Amino acid sequence: MLRLPVHQLKTNAKEIKLEEGQKVYHLPNWNQLSHPERLVILRQIAMMRGRDPRIARLVVSILKKAKAKPRQYKDQAAAILSWVQDPKNIYYVNEPGERLGDPIYTIQVGHGDCDDQALVLTCFFESIGLPWRFVLSGRNQKTGAKVRYIEGTQIPSGVRWTHIYVVVGDKPFSPDHWYFCEPTVQGVPLGWDVIEGDERYLPEMSAKRTKGPPMIVGAPKAPRGHRPPLAPPSQHRSPAYSGGGIASAVGSSVAESMDGSGPVDWKRVTSAVLTGVSVSVCTQLVLDLVRGDGIWKEAGPLHRRLSGIFESLSTTSKLSPYSRKLTA
Repeated sequence: MLRLPVHQLKTNAKEIKLEEGQKVYHLPNWNQLSHPERLVILRQIAMMRGRDPRIARLVVSILKKAKAKPRQYKDQAAAILSWVQDPKNIYYVNEPGERLGDPIYTIQVGHGDCDDQALVLTCFFESIGLPWRFVLSGRNQKTGAKVRYIEGTQIPSGVRWTHIYVVVGDKPFSPDHWYFCEPTVQGVPLGWDVIEGDERYLPEMSAKRTKGPPMIVGAPKAPRGHRPPLAPPSQHRSPAYSGGGIASAVGSSVAESMDGSGPVDWKRVTSAVLTGVSVSVCTQLVLDLVRGDGIWKEAGPLHRRLSGIFESLSTTSKLSPYSRKLTA
């Protein structure tokens, strides 16, 4: 089995070994590299893996299945591009960070992001001798205009790069024409350029920037007669179901004992019952105070007592200063 010589890459690459023959490369200093330096790393990976006989065998089977004839290089490039675009072969997904998958790994697991698919595409071209280059696309941060950078040319400044794709030559050694290759959008033909597309094809190329929090869309009403499912047994339950107050403390523990999914948690039940009793007693005392019941029965309802107090204060305020003095 051939192994990709990671030690030859000009970066602090470390192999992450998964299953036999499957690897991912962790690049801790990736963000410290310029974009041309990153493309140098990607080119090394594509060229190394393009010399793997397993890749050549796969590519030839793709070409034969597509009925691309020998030396029909444009047809061969189109057949390879179509295979990489097909989500049945490589399903495009975004990544939370940067992971560079060995093309063999990407093919085996069947998914990857734009740089993974670009690596697969370029190593396929490399395996049959078609010349290729990487292409970056993005937007000028001041003007918002779409910009592309082709590997080996002068890189523009002030651009926010968001996507990577490929160009391929129309024949080995000395190509007369180059064709853009977009590997992440199924169905776009050989020669279609990302710059010609918009956010309908590639949301990352959108010039729009949301200001403030995005709008939250409410869920539609449940169908009439819908009943939510019961809480799962404790061994399959999310932590969100625990600690929900008196009802959940008593109800969940007793319910589990009734359905056989777990013993009664008497400690929780006792604590919940005592808390419930305390709340109930305090609530009853407040109601008795307002209504004039219980221990406040002789004093009468609260509104009558407050009315008498206000009436007494009102009478006192109407007395003359002399009367108030005698009264005092």
